[in-house]
Amino acid sequence: MKGLKLSGVAVSAAAIWIFLSPRLEAGGYEWFGLGSRAAAMGGAFIGLADDWTAAYWNPAGLAQLEGSGVGVNFLSPHPTLKGSDSYANLPPSPQTVEKYKYTKDMFINYSGVEPDKFNKTSNTYHFYHAQGAGAYLTLPEFTLGLAIYSPLGYYSDWNDTIPYGMGTGGTIYGKNYQELAIVETQLTIAREILPGLYAGAGVALLYDHLERTSTKIVRNSHILDYRYDFSIKDDGFGAEGMAGILYRISEMVSVGGVYRTGATVKMTGKSSASLTFMGINESSDNTYRFRHPPTWGLGVAVRAIPDRLTLTADFQQTLWSFYRTNVQYDQEGMLLQSSSYDEDWRDSNRYRIGGEFLIKPKWAVRAGFAYDESPLPDKSVSLAHIPDVDRKNVTLGTGFELVENLNIDLLGAYGWGNRTAEGARYQQRVWGVGLDLTYLF
Repeated sequence: MKGLKLSGVAVSAAAIWIFLSPRLEAGGYEWFGLGSRAAAMGGAFIGLADDWTAAYWNPAGLAQLEGSGVGVNFLSPHPTLKGSDSYANLPPSPQTVEKYKYTKDMFINYSGVEPDKFNKTSNTYHFYHAQGAGAYLTLPEFTLGLAIYSPLGYYSDWNDTIPYGMGTGGTIYGKNYQELAIVETQLTIAREILPGLYAGAGVALLYDHLERTSTKIVRNSHILDYRYDFSIKDDGFGAEGMAGILYRISEMVSVGGVYRTGATVKMTGKSSASLTFMGINESSDNTYRFRHPPTWGLGVAVRAIPDRLTLTADFQQTLWSFYRTNVQYDQEGMLLQSSSYDEDWRDSNRYRIGGEFLIKPKWAVRAGFAYDESPLPDKSVSLAHIPDVDRKNVTLGTGFELVENLNIDLLGAYGWGNRTAEGARYQQRVWGVGLDLTYLF
């Protein structure tokens, strides 16, 4: 094609990929919390923390429990994510580098005449998984707890095909798959240190698994056909500590606080990248450091009607301002370029209220409301990264004794939020259901 300057494009493209080599980010997508009972109360559970999920919410709460028990939590969220803009496909330039350094729109228009964006602007997902399990054992001087759960994670599977070229049959295909799965295995010890004053502490082993693949294929265009591929697959271990305190001021009121240290998990694995029209085919071992942010929270529980009605309220904060991107390649190239920079995320606040009413001694109904702030600055919001919003959540639930010593808790939740960022409109809608089974010894 007249005017096509492949040499100039190649040089500019190399500079673009130095900054835009695809990276997976997570956060903004913290799970609502562990356990259908706590979630049904709006996730306001720090000041109550009186079942096996206390290991997550406030480890001091385990010291309130009697006997022993085991529990398992199943969760099925169904999010729909929408944006008025699809994935970008822009010519290489310094402006493209700066704008999409944070949003991770990774597709580059190498010919200079391709459409500047794809068409698909929404994704709906359906997940079915066990979110956590735990057990506790009460001993004469203290209580031991063990819990395995997923505190946060991210998943996206996007693809789109658009027509392109001189004549019929030409297309541009883009695909981006990304997953961050995190599992914590937490051992906790708790005890009553003064009458009505409980303390707990623990340590958690973190396992992180990161995977991403990206592909762009231009075919039958009669202009410039090419294929771009990138893949990264890493995993690794780390550890964080947590501590909590809970004080029963009276039979009617208790307050609690919890703090998690966060951690940096060093993941290692392999990466590869290729770009056919430049003849590039690279591979390398890599190190990806993912920063789990510190978190803290305060909560209060009021037994407004003793043995019947309990009201709860929490303030929780995640210190996402600690978050940054850090990926290092052992063998750098044109496409695989190491990077380390601050993502400029902000600390996110969560405001939560809830209640539980006992219709009968072993049958409860629950409801709650939560407002969760997004940590992402406008420049980081996109379908390619995380279309995150300040989200409102309404929760309902019930729990009862299924058979002797075996309790079941059910959850229904709906969340929604809208946001305008960098001239684009984003929307989240998510509904979910949950189920817990708890057996008491």
